[in-house]
Amino acid sequence: MSKRPRPASASGPIADKSKGQHFLKNPLVVNSIVEKAALKSTDTVLEIGPGTGNMTVKLLDAAKKVIAVEVDPRMVAEVQKRVAETCVTEAERA
Repeated sequence: MSKRPRPASASGPIADKSKGQHFLKNPLVVNSIVEKAALKSTDTVLEIGPGTGNMTVKLLDAAKKVIAVEVDPRMVAEVQKRVAETCVTEAERA
């Protein structure tokens, strides 16, 4: 039996458990985490494993810069789509 991730569905991408992926979907949790981080508009944030970008977009609202590191090419593409309107000047794939 294959452990490969299933293709994305209408509800969004499927987490690849072999990479330890779990997607943060609850906006109340995202908002709470960002609020508790007490970010300033001058802060730079390093986000490891942004997944679908739910936290990334909120971090971009609160901080000066977000550096998101993602190893899954599917998620890199997803985050790039979500933040296309922001000042993204460079996208690197790990």
